[in-house]
Amino acid sequence: MEHSTEARYRRLYTAHHARVLAYCARRVGGQDALDLAAEVFEVAWRRLSDVPAGEGELPWLYGVAYRVVSHHWRGAGRRRRLDTKLISLPIESGPEVEAVVVRHQDYELVLRAAARLRAADQELLRLAMWEELSHQQIANILGSTVSAVRQRFHRAKRALAREFERAGGVIPRPAVAQEGGEQ
Repeated sequence: MEHSTEARYRRLYTAHHARVLAYCARRVGGQDALDLAAEVFEVAWRRLSDVPAGEGELPWLYGVAYRVVSHHWRGAGRRRRLDTKLISLPIESGPEVEAVVVRHQDYELVLRAAARLRAADQELLRLAMWEELSHQQIANILGSTVSAVRQRFHRAKRALAREFERAGGVIPRPAVAQEGGEQ
């Protein structure tokens, strides 16, 4: 069985790589096109059983390429927005050494806390926070509903906060106003 799987993939790659690469090159050009085409065929290898046989192969590969290129563009857009934001920030003197050390310690605590979450929760938080995807986009990726993603996101954030506190982090709490004014 393994041999036939490999043979099918090789045939798929040989038959369609040039067209998938051309598709990517028309949209992004250069080295990026090579990288994106490679990513398309990585997906094809992982999901070979989902690739329709015969004339459905190339359209399926184009669908994957469309999603890979779209993801690439979203990332490029985020990088441009970040560059623009960074350029517009005023240049100030560096923070005090103590502040940098505290920030680094908090960052390490967050990483340790996130590593203790379930893999599914880690991925959900990455998609929302790092990739900046909407709940609708995440639902589409995960094959879920938007309400389920909202609920899972809320639970994952709470779990991360608990793990952060267990790791020694302090989450600032809003001040609660006392009745009867200041005392």
